Amino acid sequence: MFKRLFLLVFGLGLGLVVGAIIMKRVDDAAKSVSPSNLASSAGKAAGTLADRLRAAADETRRVAAEKEAELRTQFNVPTASDLLQGR
Repeated sequence: MFKRLFLLVFGLGLGLVVGAIIMKRVDDAAKSVSPSNLASSAGKAAGTLADRLRAAADETRRVAAEKEAELRTQFNVPTASDLLQGR
């Protein structure tokens, strides 16, 4: 008799705990796909992408300027400012 009562209470308790865990996960998943959270995460991703593209463009300009300077030196080609100053 006590064994059955213990198993009944244990089963109910375990069911409540598992049910609470599942409901919390379902609620968290529902909140993560709500329109406000999706818009927020999309805005953050777009901002991050824009920053990465800006950094890549800056790096490209820097490398291109270095390469241009190297080629001008190698082939003795004056810059526009050199031509204006009469060098």
